[in-house]
Amino acid sequence: MVSIFTGEARDLVDRSERPQSLIITIYGAFSRNNGGWFAANSIIQLCTELDVQEDAARSALARFKRRGILISKKQNGVVGYAISPDMRKTFDNGDARVLQRRESPINLGWILMCFSIPEEMRAVRYQLRSRLIRIGFAQVTGGLWIAPRQLADDAISLAKSLSVEKYMNIFSAQHLAFQPTPAAVATWWDLDGIQEVYKSFTKTAKPVANYWNGKRGSIDQERAFRDYTKILTNWRHAPYFDPGLPKEFLPKNWAGFGATETFFKIHDKLAGPAMNYVLNLAKK
Repeated sequence: MVSIFTGEARDLVDRSERPQSLIITIYGAFSRNNGGWFAANSIIQLCTELDVQEDAARSALARFKRRGILISKKQNGVVGYAISPDMRKTFDNGDARVLQRRESPINLGWILMCFSIPEEMRAVRYQLRSRLIRIGFAQVTGGLWIAPRQLADDAISLAKSLSVEKYMNIFSAQHLAFQPTPAAVATWWDLDGIQEVYKSFTKTAKPVANYWNGKRGSIDQERAFRDYTKILTNWRHAPYFDPGLPKEFLPKNWAGFGATETFFKIHDKLAGPAMNYVLNLAKK
């Protein structure tokens, strides 16, 4: 069987070239320090500097507007786009997952989710299962899913977003018997597949980290913006597939450790200069 993460690992290389992915990153990383809004010309210029053609950028913005992700809004007579309230909430919640190191204590326990969704809602059931995987849950059997305890809020938010609360129950649990917990974890999660996602990220990010590690003195803010935005675009999906398991349950040479260190080296070096560059451009 082909791992569901095989395509995701390949996609990480491509995401930083996609207009829609880059625009989401720009708004998520930079817009909230600019009131959640950018002038249309500013966002187009930022996209152009990321090697996105103007027509492709405008087409992506129009799609986001139709989907209610962005809202067309004027400020001081200037046409622009603002993030919707729902999207702003998504960005705020996502910061905790994407921009914070996660260390799960071994004694924190687990969250179990069980559900039985009617057959006439099978499309919703499929969507729920797909999205559970994409926030780090694993299927134990049938309608029973498991994740580390710290993902409880993610599970509750997902259930509410799909309006399926009445079809499910969520429990806090401990693993008591009969398999050793590391062995059970290895049957619940596709750890090899998740590692491939991390390895794919590291392959794209390591050269960038090495380049900036050797730089001293003042930073080229425009290049910092380009590099940081593309790396963040590739990174921001990986922490969602990774449930954040305690290190005691992971393979000894877990690829996520190195990938996380690589990302945060880039983040710590470039996030500030990239933000300065965007805000200065937005003022023009």
